[in-house]
Amino acid sequence: MLTLRNAAAPAIRSRPVQLVAVLWLIAAFYLLAAGHGAWLTLITELNLFEIILILITIRVTAPTAAPVAASGSRGRVMAQALVVLAVIVITAMSSLLPGGVPGWSQMVAAAEQFGERTLPAALVGGPGNAIANPVQYFVIPFVVLLLLGARPVELGFGKGHRSWHAALVWAAVPLLGFTILLISGALPARVLLRRLLGNSLQNGFFEEFLFRGALQTRLNALMSPAWALVAQGLLFGFWHINANTAMLGGDPVAGLAACVVSQSIMGIWFGIVFSRTRTLLAPTIQHVCMNTLAQSLG
Repeated sequence: MLTLRNAAAPAIRSRPVQLVAVLWLIAAFYLLAAGHGAWLTLITELNLFEIILILITIRVTAPTAAPVAASGSRGRVMAQALVVLAVIVITAMSSLLPGGVPGWSQMVAAAEQFGERTLPAALVGGPGNAIANPVQYFVIPFVVLLLLGARPVELGFGKGHRSWHAALVWAAVPLLGFTILLISGALPARVLLRRLLGNSLQNGFFEEFLFRGALQTRLNALMSPAWALVAQGLLFGFWHINANTAMLGGDPVAGLAACVVSQSIMGIWFGIVFSRTRTLLAPTIQHVCMNTLAQSLG
């Protein structure tokens, strides 16, 4: 019988994994030197715990088929990948550039204003983002990809493989945490509901579609699944540089380092769960639960 140790050995020796390890070490040393050791310790503990959950996920989803990949000519798949990368770059630059991205930022602002007027903040948290994020992370890229020949089944909407098994692995600890917080009175039920709904509408499924359903599946057809997994994870991390830089006192290098040790690693975990289950269901539940728990714990 194949053990987890034997199954993991080739992966540890692979160049994509070694690249991530080197980048993580460089980022960690910088964060330590910049005085962010306490934050790094917390994230490292989370990384180690998530490795355990990934090993359990691999166990409960075995056996599994090959990762979902785009079909069609290489030129068509490359065009689809460029569209997804363009959306990722534009959405990142919209928050980095003082004036935003001409045309795109105005469209997002209009969607945010519509959300502010129509959705109750008490229910969804950020009503502007609850409209704007689905539009820019899902509606626009989904429609364009379909026009370029992509099929929904190749975008994470196909039949899943033990999706609920994997979802339960990642939801168990957050659900336990929510229960403790609710019973202790530290987290009112209405606040938990607002955070769950807000994370579902503002990131959750829509970020999972953009990076796993749309990007990772295109990259799977253009490179090895291991490199595709690492590439989408690193891009997912770098996409958060603006928020991380603000969190760490305005130091952009520290913000970039935080992207590597935090969101990039999380993006790789999301990508592994997506690869194992072949659908967006489990990583979406994983994403929403982990974000809501982190938000509730401060």
